[in-house]
Amino acid sequence: VKDSQNPNGDIAITQIGLRPGEKLYEELLIAGNPEKTNHPLIFKAQEAFIPWDQFEKKLTDLQNALEASNHNRLHAIIKELVDGFNQ
Repeated sequence: VKDSQNPNGDIAITQIGLRPGEKLYEELLIAGNPEKTNHPLIFKAQEAFIPWDQFEKKLTDLQNALEASNHNRLHAIIKELVDGFNQ
């Protein structure tokens, strides 16, 4: 480390604080309904999922909307697939 005590060091490290969008902590469970396990500090997520046959159809719909440059349909499909998507 290159600093005032070691001016011949290779790398100077400067603390600049948080950058825009940088997280202070990670959320491992997105849904608000974790299920307990045998260990008091370990929880299991109960996230919603789409069965593969339905998801595969949505992927095909998504591809078709992309190829047609149908932005409204793209937005609608993503809104259906991504819980909490609001843009």
